[in-house]
Amino acid sequence: MKRFYLFCCMLTAALCASMLLACDDGLRDVEYTYPDPDAEVKPEPPVSGYPEGLTVTEFTHKLSSDKQCIGFVAIADLKKNPKLRFNAVHLPAPKKPTAIHREFAAKGKGQPLVTTNAGYWYAGNSLSLLISDGIVQSIENQTVTRKNDQGQDVTVYPVRSSFGQHADNSFETTWIYCVLDKNDAPYSFPSALDNDEQTKTWMPAPPTSATPGAKPWTPREAVGGGPMLVKEGKNVAVENYWKEAFDGGGIAGTSRQPRTAIGATADGKLILLVCDGRNMRGSAGFTLSELADKMISYGAVDAINLDGGGSSTFVGKDGTVLNRPSDTGSKETLVERSISTAVVISLTE
Repeated sequence: MKRFYLFCCMLTAALCASMLLACDDGLRDVEYTYPDPDAEVKPEPPVSGYPEGLTVTEFTHKLSSDKQCIGFVAIADLKKNPKLRFNAVHLPAPKKPTAIHREFAAKGKGQPLVTTNAGYWYAGNSLSLLISDGIVQSIENQTVTRKNDQGQDVTVYPVRSSFGQHADNSFETTWIYCVLDKNDAPYSFPSALDNDEQTKTWMPAPPTSATPGAKPWTPREAVGGGPMLVKEGKNVAVENYWKEAFDGGGIAGTSRQPRTAIGATADGKLILLVCDGRNMRGSAGFTLSELADKMISYGAVDAINLDGGGSSTFVGKDGTVLNRPSDTGSKETLVERSISTAVVISLTE
């Protein structure tokens, strides 16, 4: 795992620019043209053809100022249908979500039903934690460069949120740092610790396995991203946007953008949501706080934000993209962005 640490160190100087490319593209001041606010919005029925225990539904969510957000949500009840699986997928070389979906079955892990993008990335390399079959495939970005309260560049050690499934099939969201004193092993923390980008105060050193509250984190499948959106049923998006040091990373948490989120309900259902933005299909997108509220409306007691912007893509069971990724713009043919990590909901034989 040391190679990941060395790689992250080499990228430190470029991280601000990299996150602008990978994390919602850094677009903060986009001018939108919205549809007629008086147009009737009818609830959509679930998309047909999915197996028992999995529903896929298109939603239209009315926002303030007569705007709307349009997207898709998948809810998987793994207890009702034990053949359903949550899979974290790492790509050694970036691929388009439809290609990931198409090639998943060839790996002998079952029939892919839903595929979305997962964590952050840059230049074909994952910048977020990903664990598949209990093996750490990539670690989260261990350092970023930010300004201190005197306007000087400093090295920051962000503790960011991850979503995982343990061997007993239970889901967990927590804050993660891959600690150096344990060969970059993922450790869980009870909070994002003592960083705060809003006040420009930072931890002087990275957390370790001896930091109070630190625990080894060994899920079977896990994806990292951030910030934490929902914790114990509460909307915590804004406070963790600052504490996980994302404002300087370009994910534009307080503006409406295309977004992807993952979470779980109190009774163990998996929720996977993608919304369009930048006026794709007339959708304004969500702020992080609005995204958290939407996840709560589906019953999420815990949820995290994943990469967004042009990466946000929702592939359905037949391998076609259901939403309209924002890289498409006004083009007739959908434009998919190649990604380094993905989430796949599958059905085993």
